[in-house]
Amino acid sequence: MQLISDNFNEVHEFISAWKRNEYKIGFVPTMGNLHQGHLSLIEQIKKSNVDKIIVSIFVNPRQFGPSEDYNNYPRTLIADSKKLADLDVDLLFCPNEQLMYPIQNLGELKIDNNTLMADLCGINRVGHFNGVLIVVNKLFNLLQPDIVIFGQKDYQQYLIIKSMIENLFMPIELILSPIVRESDGLAMSSRNQYLNKNEREKAPLLYECLVNISDAILKNPNKIQSILKKEVSIIEKSGFNIEYLEIRHSDDLTPVENFHYSEKKYILLLAAKIGATRLIDNLIL
Repeated sequence: MQLISDNFNEVHEFISAWKRNEYKIGFVPTMGNLHQGHLSLIEQIKKSNVDKIIVSIFVNPRQFGPSEDYNNYPRTLIADSKKLADLDVDLLFCPNEQLMYPIQNLGELKIDNNTLMADLCGINRVGHFNGVLIVVNKLFNLLQPDIVIFGQKDYQQYLIIKSMIENLFMPIELILSPIVRESDGLAMSSRNQYLNKNEREKAPLLYECLVNISDAILKNPNKIQSILKKEVSIIEKSGFNIEYLEIRHSDDLTPVENFHYSEKKYILLLAAKIGATRLIDNLIL
């Protein structure tokens, strides 16, 4: 596995050679501190008939708010590199901030906002998705992937990137990978390690409530709001501070007015904090 951290020219040499040979390039963007959820993305993209696999590790400062955990976000490059080498990744690209943002006054650099970016996670994380799109756009332009994969846990992010790819006519196939969970149902996340013992014991309740809501809506599709309200109460009584718990159309995250379960175009989305840790989860119905 080749590791490149500070040289765009070297990256260009690899990409150009692969393109000349008409290799299909698969790309998995990450912020590192890799867990089984990340590794499952690599395993899945291997099944997409790619010839070369690139993984990036970059803790992007522009997607963190001023009170968020950028400085404390786990950075485990040595361990990550070994995991990726074991999976036969061809290129690990781990640029520093100076390489990705050589001009420091980029505060005005924006990708046009839309309703997807301003809703749900965008309400409490103002500017987050713009920061995501800026760095993803840079990585796409540099690495020229044919296939890119993102995890379902960050479903809103997936839809926003899907919209960018479509609107900018990028020749990229986008894959959505299912959520990988711990044995007790908690969605795998690098931030799970922030949880203390008591918080970790409570955390699986979030997925349990999503499953309960799904079952209840199937039986009583006309009582969505009362079902959601009941589960919100259960979660809050367990010590969580809920940011949102909603059912939306899965294609565009617009609110659901009339529920028809047979259509299977819905998703339950949840964001909540316990202690200082923010957790998100979802369940496609």
